[in-house]
Amino acid sequence: MSPTPWIPNQYPTARRSDRVDVYKSEKRGQVRVPDPYQWLEKQSDETDKWTTVQDEFTRAYLNKNQHRTKLEKEIRANTDYEKFTAPSFKYDRRWYWFYNSGLQAQPGMLLYRSKDEVLPDFSKEGLGGEIYFDPNLLSDDGTAAIATSSFSRSGEYYAYGISLDFCTIYVRRTRDPLASADGPREDHHAKRLPEEIRFVKFSAITWTHDSKGFFYQRFPDRGSQSLAPEDQAGIETIDDKNAMVYYHVVGTPQSEDVLVVKDAEHPEWMWEASVSELDGRYLYMSVVRDTARKNLLWVCDLEENAIGPNIKWEKLIDEFDAEYRVIANDGTKLYILTNENAPRYKVITIDLADPKRERKDLIAEEKDAFLDDVRAVGKDYLAVVYKRNVIDEIYVYSLDGKRLTRLVPDFVGAAELSGRRSQNDLFVTLTGFTNPGIIGRYNLIEPDDGKKWSTYRTTHVKGLKADEFTAEQVWYESKDGTRIPMFVVRHESTKRDGTAPAIQYGYGGFSISVNPSFSSSILTFLKSYGAVFALPNIRGGGEFGEEWHEAGIREKKINVFDDFIAATGHLINAKIAAPGKIAINGGSNGGLLVAACVNIAAEGTFGAAVAEVGVLDMLKFADFTIGKAWVSDYGDPHNPHDFDFIYPISPLHNVPTDKVLPPLLLMTADHDDRVVPLHSFKHAATLQHTLPHNPHPLLIRIDKKAGHGAGKATEKRIQDAADKWGFVAQSLGLEWQGS
Repeated sequence: MSPTPWIPNQYPTARRSDRVDVYKSEKRGQVRVPDPYQWLEKQSDETDKWTTVQDEFTRAYLNKNQHRTKLEKEIRANTDYEKFTAPSFKYDRRWYWFYNSGLQAQPGMLLYRSKDEVLPDFSKEGLGGEIYFDPNLLSDDGTAAIATSSFSRSGEYYAYGISLDFCTIYVRRTRDPLASADGPREDHHAKRLPEEIRFVKFSAITWTHDSKGFFYQRFPDRGSQSLAPEDQAGIETIDDKNAMVYYHVVGTPQSEDVLVVKDAEHPEWMWEASVSELDGRYLYMSVVRDTARKNLLWVCDLEENAIGPNIKWEKLIDEFDAEYRVIANDGTKLYILTNENAPRYKVITIDLADPKRERKDLIAEEKDAFLDDVRAVGKDYLAVVYKRNVIDEIYVYSLDGKRLTRLVPDFVGAAELSGRRSQNDLFVTLTGFTNPGIIGRYNLIEPDDGKKWSTYRTTHVKGLKADEFTAEQVWYESKDGTRIPMFVVRHESTKRDGTAPAIQYGYGGFSISVNPSFSSSILTFLKSYGAVFALPNIRGGGEFGEEWHEAGIREKKINVFDDFIAATGHLINAKIAAPGKIAINGGSNGGLLVAACVNIAAEGTFGAAVAEVGVLDMLKFADFTIGKAWVSDYGDPHNPHDFDFIYPISPLHNVPTDKVLPPLLLMTADHDDRVVPLHSFKHAATLQHTLPHNPHPLLIRIDKKAGHGAGKATEKRIQDAADKWGFVAQSLGLEWQGS
C-alpha cells in the first residue's frame, strides 16, 4: 500500500500576534523570544474554534486510511479479555479486587468483593464475589474515573476521589454498594455521605486508625472549579501552588476540616501524609519541592499530639539531600528505603528512641541491581524487588535484613507487590510483553517450602496467542559510547531481513523505569503489519538507579535524545527494522522526546512520529499547573544559566527549516492539567506556519473531555490506539497482513 496522499499548503490558519517575551541568558544577556500563539494558552472562543477546526482537519486525513476501521475492530477484539488485580483483604473482613470483563468503560476498575473472609477460588466457575463499586455509573460516557481511594480501618467507610486531574473526594459506607443490577441506573450520589471534598490533587487518602477521618492534600479554592461538576474540572492553566494538608472528619462539611500543615514561605512544596500501619501511632509527612528523588521526612506522635496546625513535628530529615520512604515501623524503629549515598537504593533503620537518630544499613546497596520496591508483609518479612538490567527479581527478606529466598527465578518481566503486615499472604503480579498477567501467591507461614508459592490467577487473552510473539533484549552504543539496553518484540510473521517496519517507544525522564508490559493494541499492530516493537531504556529513566536518571537531566538532557536516535540507528544496522520505516512514539516527557528527536535527527531517520501530551514549550512549562515541579529534570527557564541549555532543545523554538520532517501527529486532551494542551496547540500552529510546504502531514488530534491519560475510558483508549497506529500505517504505506 502506498502512503496516504498528502497535499501541502492547506492547513487551517491561526492568527499570529506580535507577542514577544524577554528572557535572561547568562551568555547573551536579554533574549527576545517571539510567542505569536500565546493566545492559544487561554481557553476562549477563538481557541475552541481553532481546536475544533484542527481536529476536523486531522480526522479527515485519518479517515483516508482504508484499514483504520479494520485496525480498530481488531484492537477492540483483542482488548476484550478479563483483566483483574491481586486481591486485598480489607478491614471489613472481605477480599476486594478490581475487575473488568473486557470492554467495560473503565479499564480494570470495577471493584469486586468476596461475600466473606474466605479468599475466592477463581479456578471454579463464577466471578468470585459481588460488585461493590462500579465507576461506569459515575458518568454516562465513562469518562469519570477513580483517582484515589481508601477503606477506613474500621471497615465501615470507603472514600474515593472522582477525577479528570483535580478530584473531588466522596465517602460512602461499605454496606452501601454502587452497583446497579437489572433496573434503573443507580446514582452514585444517592447513598453516599453528604460531604464533598474539593480542590484535591496529587493526594492519597490516609485514614487515622480510629476511622474518624482522613488526611488529604488540597490546593486553594479556585473559582473555575468551585461549583463545577467533575467533567468540567481541569480546563485551566493556573499554576499549582500553596498545597496544604487537611484532616477531614467523616460526616462534617469540608469547611470544618482541620488544617494540619502549610508553608507560605515555600508555595511549591507538596505533602504526602501516611500513618504507621500496625499501631497507628505515627503520622509521617513526606515533603517534596519538585520531581527530584529528594524529600524531607517529618514524624509526629499522634498519641502525644492533637491533629491540627500546632502539631509538633520531629523533622527527622530536614534537608533535600536524598529520598526517604518509610516502609514500616516496629515501635520506635523505622524501616526506610533511601538513596542516601546509594544511587541504587538501600534499606536503613532509624530508632526514634535513640537520641543520636543513628542511620543503620539493613539491606546494603547492590552495585549491579536497582532496589526498586520494598514492602513489609506478614509480621516479620520484607518483600523486595530488584531490577537487574531492566528485569525484575523478587526476594523475601527477614526484618533483620537477611535474604531468605528468591521467588520465580525463571521469570522475565516486571513484578508488582501486594500485601501488608497484618496478612500472611504476599501477592505478586507478573507481566511482560507477551504475558498479560499472572498473579502469584506466596504464603509466608506455610511450613512446607514447596507449597509456599502457587499461581493464584492467570490472565487469558482471547484474540492473541502469546506464543506467536517473542521478546528479546539487545544492547547498543549511544553517541558517547554508553551502552543502552533495548527490548525488541516481534510476531512470528515478522521478517528478519531488515525490511520490517517498527514502532520505537521511549520516555527517558524523572527516574521513571519503563518496564516490560503487555499491550494488546501494539501486539495487534505487530501481527497485522509484520512489525517490530522496540523499547530502548534510555538515560533519564530509573532503570539503573539515580545515576542513570541524572545522566539525562538538565545540561545532560541531550543524552536522552542521543540515546533514542542511536536506538533507531541500531535497529537499522542490525537489520531488525527497515530504513525509513521506523515510527517513534512517546507521551508526556516522552512527547518531548519525540518532538525534540524529530527536530534534531538527520532527515530520513524516522518514517513517522507520534508525540502524545508532550512538553513542547520548554520556556513556559514551569508557568502552568504543576510544571514548576519539573525544573529538577529540565532546569528553570527563568534562571539565566538554565535558559542557555533549555532554549536550544525546546521543540517549539527549534523547528528546522532546512530539512523535510517525517509525518508527525501530535495528540493532546483539552482537560489535561498535567501537561496542559497549550504545548501541543502552539507547536502544531508553529509547525504548520513554518513548514506549510512540508511534503508530509504535520497534524494535531485533540481529545475532548479527557485528561493526561490516567482513567481514560476503554473505548477512548481503543480509538486513540487505532488513530495513532493507523496514522503510522498510512504514513509508512504498510500492507495489511491480517485476515
